[in-house]
Amino acid sequence: MYFVQNSAKNEDLGLRERKRRQTRSSLVAAARRRTLEHGLGGFTVEQLCDEIGISRRTFFNYFPSKEDAVLGSSDEGLPDELLDGFVASGRTVPPKPLLDALTDLLAEFGARMAISREEYEMMSALLHREPQLIARLFARAESRSQLLTDLIVAREGLPADHPTPRVATFVLGGLARRSLDEFFADGNDLSYPDVIRRNIDALRYLFPSPPPEAASGLPAPNQDPS
Repeated sequence: MYFVQNSAKNEDLGLRERKRRQTRSSLVAAARRRTLEHGLGGFTVEQLCDEIGISRRTFFNYFPSKEDAVLGSSDEGLPDELLDGFVASGRTVPPKPLLDALTDLLAEFGARMAISREEYEMMSALLHREPQLIARLFARAESRSQLLTDLIVAREGLPADHPTPRVATFVLGGLARRSLDEFFADGNDLSYPDVIRRNIDALRYLFPSPPPEAASGLPAPNQDPS
């Protein structure tokens, strides 16, 4: 009821947010179209701003560079409730197995994924047209990978230099990217969560039981390192 009876001021904030998102979307669409037609070097930020009807200063409120506009980088973080829930799942009695928790986390991210097949195909075409964008894409992926690694460290109570979080992030990150390709493949009728769960089930088949604890003196998962 509180939200139904909210003030006009908060309603205005909603309108401003919708306008902000529309401007961002228009910038991304125009930057991608121009890149496909003319290449990254074939247009300027000023030309992009003139097309959308904004100032250069406004552009840099949305994106740090023309390349970021093409990639459509978002300033929105990952939902805190999902990240907190992932860490908390290692504190239950008994704790949820790490692979189960990672599966649920990646499946939920996929369910919230706001990218269409058309956008996926356009991004593939953009990367083929301008391979230098791949480095920026990898840099962004590395940032997300580090976040996931840190979350696993916190959830499992492991030292920061323990290999398990890094290996888990590397393996699951690769499966997530492969699942995205499969999700958008011609003829697929499965949801992204279904695709990635199927692929993680294949991983379980390869490694049906957890490996024995390494005799390294490091604490086991969910063990207090102190």
